[in-house]
Amino acid sequence: MSSHEPVGLLVGGGLLPRRVMEALHANGRAVFAIGINGEVADEIASDMDNWIDIGHLQRARDLMRAAGVREFVCIGGVQRPDLGGMQFDEGGMWFVQRVQKHVARGDDVLLRVLLEYFEQQGFEILSAGDLLPPQRDLNGVLTHATATAHSDDVARAIEVARHIGALDIGQAVVVARGVILAVEGPEGTDAMLSRVAGLSLGIRGSANDKSGVLAKCPKPQQDRRVDLPALGPQTIQGAINAGLAGIVFEPGGVLIEALDTCIELANREGIFLLGLSPEEA
Repeated sequence: MSSHEPVGLLVGGGLLPRRVMEALHANGRAVFAIGINGEVADEIASDMDNWIDIGHLQRARDLMRAAGVREFVCIGGVQRPDLGGMQFDEGGMWFVQRVQKHVARGDDVLLRVLLEYFEQQGFEILSAGDLLPPQRDLNGVLTHATATAHSDDVARAIEVARHIGALDIGQAVVVARGVILAVEGPEGTDAMLSRVAGLSLGIRGSANDKSGVLAKCPKPQQDRRVDLPALGPQTIQGAINAGLAGIVFEPGGVLIEALDTCIELANREGIFLLGLSPEEA
């Protein structure tokens, strides 16, 4: 594609969209960003070129076509919508008609249908992970603290995370002393960690006696052009608040926001960050 054509971004929550925009600008690409009302972080709201409601996909299509967009990225978290309480344009109705038969399925089906809509409208779907500049090697322990004393919880957490991912339930799980404390649902990882932080100290760790592991893994069947698991400082702080000993993730399968800040925060609080490839786990 021509470097003069802007790349279209459909922007949800978090600060990763800003990293994608910065990476595109660094490569000489213009950006046309459409924010989803109620989802975009306040810190990047001023970077949006236009806004849509989540049920107005045709409007997003028309805005991008008018801006000369041919390549499209969907980046940032989006809360699972209440389809019964939404208003839709023609594109939104197309989406709803195709997801209604999967109403009991997870977010992966919804996201695949979303990408299908924009592909049928003639856009080339790009992966946010491919646009971001390469980070340092994420394999192994990234922090001063190690996972050695928590290897059983690491293995159990990865096993369960992959299982719930295959069932399209979520991308994250918390295991402490072999017990599954929480499984991620539609509320997302941060809310899940808040639930763990509210549990009794008798079953979770604490600042002085850390216990438990958060595992984040991509779903085996998910389209990696959208909704890759993400880690950022807020996730690290949530793990700290929950008394966890550390976090394990799949390098290349997780988008990490503000890596240096994450490592600094983890080191200050004495928790580990561990990257394990599927072959090593």
